[in-house]
Amino acid sequence: MKSQMVLARGALGIGAVLAPRALGRLFGVESADNPVAPYLMRLFGIREMFMAWDLYLTADDELERTVSRTIPVDAADALASTLAGVAGYLPRRAAAMSTASALVGTVNGIVLRSKLRRAHTPPVDIGR
Repeated sequence: MKSQMVLARGALGIGAVLAPRALGRLFGVESADNPVAPYLMRLFGIREMFMAWDLYLTADDELERTVSRTIPVDAADALASTLAGVAGYLPRRAAAMSTASALVGTVNGIVLRSKLRRAHTPPVDIGR
């Protein structure tokens, strides 16, 4: 699952940096309506690339801590996207797409962290 997270974050980040208008359209944001959108997409993309790189470089024994740092970032993105949609700062489709994307990242992080914790938890000796 680590490699899937690295791949997803890396691809999203590279796409946002290299093709911010196209990725914005995919998420429902038209740069013609919001000229600052490509700049913001690139900021987002750079962050995603650094998070992917951090995950990639993390040794297995440190992976739980690294993954734990991604969860609040994705959860904050989901909350911000939802609030922006409710307030009307983002079109409904853009808010839904960005919220869904952030929630997928949040859930993936929680699932991976849970698997890592189970893998590192020693079995309990019940004295048989």
